[in-house]
Amino acid sequence: DMYGDVNLDVAVTLNSIGQVLYKQGLSELSLQSFMQSLRIRELLAGKHHRENATILHNIATIHLDRGDDDEAMKFYMKALKVEQAALGCDHADVVTTLHHIGQVFHQRGELVASLEYFQEALRIEKRIFGNDSVNVAQSLNQMGNIYLQRGDAAKVMETFSEATRIYRRMGHTDEKISIAGFGFYNFSLMHPECAAVA
Repeated sequence: DMYGDVNLDVAVTLNSIGQVLYKQGLSELSLQSFMQSLRIRELLAGKHHRENATILHNIATIHLDRGDDDEAMKFYMKALKVEQAALGCDHADVVTTLHHIGQVFHQRGELVASLEYFQEALRIEKRIFGNDSVNVAQSLNQMGNIYLQRGDAAKVMETFSEATRIYRRMGHTDEKISIAGFGFYNFSLMHPECAAVA
């Protein structure tokens, strides 16, 4: 092994090197470093060790940056399996990965699949953060934008209205919600008859 003994410290170091290389724009070298880190971790700690998911996310991010959605999806799916095995299904890390998968499907234009992952994330967020959390509002906003693309006005109104209520309960002003890119305002411009609902 060109990096010395195979141990978890080497894996941690390789992951750190990969992050530095990524920040420098050296994605190929970064990817090699992450892959070697992952191989060592899987060898020594098993395929379902929690820290493997972080490396899998790093690898997926590089593939996504390169425009290789298929490879990104493959590594996000692996990360999801690792997180579910190591942390259980109701964990914030699982939610993050579900969001990444939903976003990749959204980029591909696979809106039904995207919604499925955001809906699962939303179910978990409501259980672990409560119904009125910023996480729930953000997921509802994302889902509302997908429903908007699909032309499902009833679902757009439902999700954007619920998200707006949450943001307002949290003390957000309409201006702050609008600045945050809240999609309801785009919808209300196209459909002014619905604007009063929220």
